[in-house]
Amino acid sequence: MTAASEGKVVWQNRFKLILLWMIPFGLMILASVIYNLVQSGQISVASKNQGYLIQPPVQLSKLALTSSKEVDNIWHGKWTMVIRGGGDCDQGCLDTLLLSRQIHIRLNKEANRTQRLYLSDAAALSPSLSEHLAAEHHYLTVAYSDSPSLAPLDQAVLATAEARQSEAKFILVDPEGWAMMVYSAEHDGAAVLKDLKYLLKYSAER
Repeated sequence: MTAASEGKVVWQNRFKLILLWMIPFGLMILASVIYNLVQSGQISVASKNQGYLIQPPVQLSKLALTSSKEVDNIWHGKWTMVIRGGGDCDQGCLDTLLLSRQIHIRLNKEANRTQRLYLSDAAALSPSLSEHLAAEHHYLTVAYSDSPSLAPLDQAVLATAEARQSEAKFILVDPEGWAMMVYSAEHDGAAVLKDLKYLLKYSAER
């Protein structure tokens, strides 16, 4: 091997070492750029969930609830669709209640791992709403908590940028009592059902 050939081999080996040394720094720079783009909203990261994430999630297990049913451990062990309402229910509210019932039915054998809750800040429901719920929503739990106690949940929902643009319909709470996702008027039953089926498939409670 000539001196020129030896020099070429030495340079090639050095070049490979330099490349190997630079790769980690290149990856760090790329990760930093992507992170800043995501934080600034210039790009979004794909996610499996259809609903809007509540960040940070809100813990509801300590929330004082009043109901005609047993609600001491209402969050434990089940995914809960929470319809946030008041003493009366307009047409949009009634439509949301109907949608939640349809979703619950379409879960089929997994329906027993989910539940529906009408969470009101009014101590008493109007006679018309009470009659409607009794006639159309036999398996819906109705619970009351005062407005100050519900404020952290309401504020977290309002802080979700997407939910501000389209009125929130209901909130998804996990089996540990964490309010984690909110669904708005733009979400149809198929979108919510997709999320629930995915969560039920991979969650541990059975």
